[in-house]
Amino acid sequence: MSIRFASGPEDEVLAERFAASHPLGSFMQSPRWALVKPKWGHTVLFSQREDGTLRGSMLVLSLADRGDGKALLYAPRGPVCDFHDLHALADLFAGARMLASRFGRGEFKCDPLVAEGDAEAVAGLTALGLSFSPGAKFHETVQPRQNAVRRGLAGMDEAQLLASFSAKTRYYVRRAAAQGVTCTPCPQEALPEFYALYEETGRRQGFPVRPEEYLLSILSAFGAHARLYLCRSPEGEALAGSVAVAFGPRLSFVYGASSRRRPELAACYLLQWEMLRFALERGCDLYDMGGVCTDEAESPALFHLYTFKRKFAPAEGLAGEFRFVF
Repeated sequence: MSIRFASGPEDEVLAERFAASHPLGSFMQSPRWALVKPKWGHTVLFSQREDGTLRGSMLVLSLADRGDGKALLYAPRGPVCDFHDLHALADLFAGARMLASRFGRGEFKCDPLVAEGDAEAVAGLTALGLSFSPGAKFHETVQPRQNAVRRGLAGMDEAQLLASFSAKTRYYVRRAAAQGVTCTPCPQEALPEFYALYEETGRRQGFPVRPEEYLLSILSAFGAHARLYLCRSPEGEALAGSVAVAFGPRLSFVYGASSRRRPELAACYLLQWEMLRFALERGCDLYDMGGVCTDEAESPALFHLYTFKRKFAPAEGLAGEFRFVF
């Protein structure tokens, strides 16, 4: 076993670089994510080879008391490693159990970027004593299990990307711009405008709304990696927007919002086009549009959102959550 607990700023930088360079890295495995969760503690674990190079890392957030006298340890979209590398997995989850021993009783959970149907990876994780329930529905996990993800962006130019859409989608992207809709990155001072749209969208689609300070903390923590976008009508009215984070090979659409006003302007189409242009600008290979509900019976409103997202990216399934009780 070659497990090491991070200590000091240099290890935080090491964890950041490793997660950003790994094909299965996520912004939620960056130590910057801990800045967004000030009520949680955090620990970074490393699995190392004999020469000191990293095999894997895992950011674990911790609550000493989740409200019932028990602790909660959570590795969002972690760990970061090759999930067929059993040595890395054994190291990281041995480290997780060592960490758990400091908290008494509680639960550890993680929701790694393990593809649905990757039986070998699932077997490797469950062999380490993690429980797993396949097929969870949209509202049954902390992070969505189904996401709309566009892959293969690296090396594409804008013309090739636009040509990859259906004729109808290309029409609406062009129509929005032709009608005078603008979509640009905005300073943090524009967040209240976005937040008003975000609250409106939450009421309409029935999802819980984060406090405005939470969104601000994402923009602040990730700095130049994060952007706030707003799409405006020709008269300057905010019609749609997003908070997005470019981290390593992945651009993540973290929060989105839209108004039902002026639907003829097709602002949401232009917003997604600008998100993809952001991905190309940063050299990202994939664009993660976030969670989708592919079952209309479960949530008609969220299924309707999925029918829009799939015009830009197909749905992909992840295995789901893994956990152990301590």
